Amino acid sequence: MRSLLLTLLLVPAAVRAAPVLVPFSRGIELRTQALADPASADLVVQSRQLAAKYGIRCVAGDAFGPKSPAVAGAACEVRDAAGTLFEVKVTGVNSVSVALDVRQTGTLAEASPRAPFQALPADPEAGVLARYQMTAYAIDGSPVSSTFANLVLRGDGSYQFGESRGRWSVVQGLLLLDGEYTAWGPGALGDDGRRLTFHSKGPRFTVSAGLEWVDPRKVVLTELSQPSR
Repeated sequence: MRSLLLTLLLVPAAVRAAPVLVPFSRGIELRTQALADPASADLVVQSRQLAAKYGIRCVAGDAFGPKSPAVAGAACEVRDAAGTLFEVKVTGVNSVSVALDVRQTGTLAEASPRAPFQALPADPEAGVLARYQMTAYAIDGSPVSSTFANLVLRGDGSYQFGESRGRWSVVQGLLLLDGEYTAWGPGALGDDGRRLTFHSKGPRFTVSAGLEWVDPRKVVLTELSQPSR
């Protein structure tokens, strides 16, 4: 019994602590794992994303940024005011809160965000991993006729979707877009990387979007068919 008590005392609290349930629009102090006012918190939970004023990243080797999508299964590194690094795992998401597992000096597992796209033929433009074209778009289940530019994913972790630009990441086979398209939630990637599907239920309506991979040969043919100036 004595050895058991000694073992428990020697285990850091952050290791044996249960996930912290953080309501939307509330924050958490990483070192104490106490709920805090958003203005002073290290990490703030919003409806669809995590905001960290000292930096957060969910892809190993990526740059630290101010925000990242909140999706169950995501494992991120977050800094506090002193620059200490914490591993934060999203263990659950519901309509009013997010469950977080917080551990100090976390090391983000090395993962290759390129993996889902490695089987695809190379794009003719340097740095581009894949392009996707909108093939289906619906609001509350009713198809909507709308024109979208191609979604372009680049190897440096950036994306362009028409006039919108931001960062992308892949977590457990789900494509996450920050910025304007964070509201679309995680996109499900087909096993071969050729199909991408978003389905997001918002406070006013539900949005569904289906995108298909664009064959690089079609990109080349389109460019060749354009009249020279």
